[in-house]
Amino acid sequence: MPSTVTLSDYITQTRRLLHDANGNFYSDAELTDYINEARNRLIRDTGALRSYQTSTVTTNQELYSIGTLPNVSDLTMDILNINLIWGNTRIPLRYLPWTQFNAELRFWQNYVGRPIAFSMYGPSSFYISPVPDQDYAIEMDTVLMPTTLTNTSPNETIDDSYTSPVAYYAASVAKYKEQSYGESEIFKQEYIKKVQNVLVGTMTRRMPNPYSTPY
Repeated sequence: MPSTVTLSDYITQTRRLLHDANGNFYSDAELTDYINEARNRLIRDTGALRSYQTSTVTTNQELYSIGTLPNVSDLTMDILNINLIWGNTRIPLRYLPWTQFNAELRFWQNYVGRPIAFSMYGPSSFYISPVPDQDYAIEMDTVLMPTTLTNTSPNETIDDSYTSPVAYYAASVAKYKEQSYGESEIFKQEYIKKVQNVLVGTMTRRMPNPYSTPY
């Protein structure tokens, strides 16, 4: 469902926290910058904005750039999971930290086969191994950076259930800018609490296995 929150809503919420309803101390342009910074921080902290993307890994190629992904690739900030399509089978690849991945799966330089694992290499690249012996379709669960809110593009893309922390982080940045470090820290702590609240609210309603028993 599309979000109902707009840039104007964020500005109003932030002004109320800052006791600046009439805009005497902060311009809309300044608050817009802080709000967009807060939205980026929110997604980094929660991974709330996700996209299921499809792509291909190709024969004899182990390194891939996030920038080559087909859907909103310029906004992709992380890959959470990769499924390899092998015939009629969907095979989840293991994730390994780069040091372990490099030591365990890249020992033989000329070895090719069906990939079994992937590893992120910095913020914009990923490796798969073994090196593909043929082209494979893949499905990726990815986290996206939010598009920047502007006067001409004011509508939020983050789901409403995650947007409540944004104004608190924006207020923290605003107070830090004016060197009110104590107030800035208070707003930052409130932001952290709000993030924890939204994460708990979206996780605790689900039963992992309706057939399981504690005994």
